Amino acid sequence: MYEDRFGYDPKVPEDIRLIFMWLCQDVSSLQNEWDFYLDLFDKEENNELFHEVAPMSFDIIEEVLRHDMIMSIGRLSDPKISIKKKENLSLAALVERCADIHGLELLLEKFQLSCLHTTQWRNKRVGHRDLYTTISPSEHPLPKIDKQQLDQILSEASEILKAVFLHYSRGDLYFHTIAPGKADDLIFYLKSGRDFTRKNG
Repeated sequence: MYEDRFGYDPKVPEDIRLIFMWLCQDVSSLQNEWDFYLDLFDKEENNELFHEVAPMSFDIIEEVLRHDMIMSIGRLSDPKISIKKKENLSLAALVERCADIHGLELLLEKFQLSCLHTTQWRNKRVGHRDLYTTISPSEHPLPKIDKQQLDQILSEASEILKAVFLHYSRGDLYFHTIAPGKADDLIFYLKSGRDFTRKNG
């Protein structure tokens, strides 16, 4: 039932096959969300367009995307076992089952270190509402998260999965999705609607 899903490969050992597949799905979804976010909000001309046509809508879209990406990174960087002694579907759970792959634990350590800032946001603002961070943000500031950090987190998560895939299948993985209906199409139709309204307004 999973044969056509991204990340599924019969060459990957059965005991980690579905764990690996779902993590590939998670990283691909996060990568596409980040690509979409950059295509929308990383250009000043787009932000001017959003402010003109639907400022509140795009403020909500931006916040929802940011929060969802922080939560996604948090799930990927979770430890193998949660505080409640439940197993997590995380990169740590995969790496623990791949002891035969040299260097994988080091890649995981680099990834988890890169996630420290997003983990603080998840624990104090997005996943939970820390009292003092909320009411006294200047005294309890959260760290900045910039484009370089997000790129690094995604690169390192992908590197772990690529190392596993290369070891078992001798193949490579591409986590970006090429499909119609992405941010450029949305921008095109927003501009067309704005221009039509200006002309016929």
